[in-house]
Amino acid sequence: MKDMKPDLTRRRFLATTAIASATAAAGLPLAGPGRLMAQDAPRVLRVASGEGDKTQGTLDPALSAIDPDSARIGCCFERLTRFDVDMNVVPQLATSWESDDTGAVWTFHLRENVRFGDGTPMTAADVVFSFRRIVDPEVGSPGAGLLSALPATGVEAVDDLTVRFTLSSPVVEFPSLITNRFTYIVKAGQSSEDLRTRGIGTGAYRVGHFVPGEEPAIFERNEYYWREGFPKFDRLELRSIPDPAAHVAALLSGQIDLSWDIPRSGVQALEASPEVEVLTQRSGFVISMAMQVDKAPFDDVRVRTAMKLVTDRQIILDGALSGYGNLGNDNPVAPWVPYGIEEPPRPRDVETAKALLAEAGHPDGIDVELYTSEATPGFVEMATLYQALAADAGIRVTINRAPAHDYFANVWRKVPFCCASKSGRTADEAMALFYLSGVSWNDTNWKNADFDAAIAEARQTLDPGKRTELYQKAQRLIQEDGGVILPVFSAVLGAQRTGLTGWTLPVQKYDVEFTEVAPA
Repeated sequence: MKDMKPDLTRRRFLATTAIASATAAAGLPLAGPGRLMAQDAPRVLRVASGEGDKTQGTLDPALSAIDPDSARIGCCFERLTRFDVDMNVVPQLATSWESDDTGAVWTFHLRENVRFGDGTPMTAADVVFSFRRIVDPEVGSPGAGLLSALPATGVEAVDDLTVRFTLSSPVVEFPSLITNRFTYIVKAGQSSEDLRTRGIGTGAYRVGHFVPGEEPAIFERNEYYWREGFPKFDRLELRSIPDPAAHVAALLSGQIDLSWDIPRSGVQALEASPEVEVLTQRSGFVISMAMQVDKAPFDDVRVRTAMKLVTDRQIILDGALSGYGNLGNDNPVAPWVPYGIEEPPRPRDVETAKALLAEAGHPDGIDVELYTSEATPGFVEMATLYQALAADAGIRVTINRAPAHDYFANVWRKVPFCCASKSGRTADEAMALFYLSGVSWNDTNWKNADFDAAIAEARQTLDPGKRTELYQKAQRLIQEDGGVILPVFSAVLGAQRTGLTGWTLPVQKYDVEFTEVAPA
């Protein structure tokens, strides 16, 4: 935690005086004397994030698009594997796995005595159904690009507790590849309509009430949950509070118990409160600006390079994220992730940026429109700082501030230049999901045959040294030719009321779950 010396008395007074109006703005009732319900009443955990798209939300893992989707999904679904805080793959619904000598055939052994929220047993047939949905073109899952080496006929049940994946080409990092936001196991036979709002999974909670556009989403304790003694709450209520002041006020007043995505502007007020504990976790969570390379002026690599060179990464880290994060280098793979590139980021170079713009036919600079929003903490601050930094090179940035509630549905991938955020991922997923030619989440519209070939070859290269070379070659291509300005990786920043225990922040915001949260 940063060494802050706040004026506690003054900050507590200012925070307290703002609580009533801010909580009303968030649509929350005013606080009562206690934040947890009485012992003879159901124990309710109230959780909030600062992001949200209330009109496009889903519980269908195959169609998970935004982090609030993932938070809801994490309440009631689980995957074969998950990541620990060091990005190592660890078991969840699978207990072990192995591959053949080539990495093309993988066998996963499932945990015994796991039941879905309706009491029925989970078997290999449910795993087969879940993965076939992801690769089915009719479902339209963005995860299909990650699983391009898995044909629908390539996943089969060997017996009730054994699943075999036979790939069209070797993927030596297959366990990491399937540890993503789309691969949660759903009960076989559910329709897409049911999965959007009434999905049945093996998680600690089952769906109580979820309607896109309505809040809160309500989840009830799964009495069949396979982890004995969990969850500790009878009900979980999950909502989004995009307004930073209302979000902070809700925590300070006890209207919510836990937030996995607090606004940076409110950190000091939360740290000053004896009733709140601020938590942080290093993460590869991307805060960036995406330029669509098929739209002028971003269709010229000299312009794209100039736009990267005007960036002062430390200024953006300090100003947009209050220092909670790490410097980026226009590469979506965090340097501490396996296969990441550990080197100092490129320095700011205004003179070279000016020269490149002139060479590209813009001696008097360029005018660009940057879309931003409060949809992700730090977006607005980053855009404002970038506007000032870019002006030194004659890059005149007009900021268009869009509504937060539908930013990722109506702005991201639909405008030539916008702020973008992405959860921290493995090297392969961080690149493949957004930069392979033709993938649905390619927000820069960048296509590079050498990049595609490097990813394909890396996936089937058994030698670790050669595989590292290929993944790092792919990263260099994004840095040098791609359309992403990536100045920082944001730390995951959360907070909880002091009466809670057992919660650990995830390294990926889409991996958030609340199974072990308990009242003190």
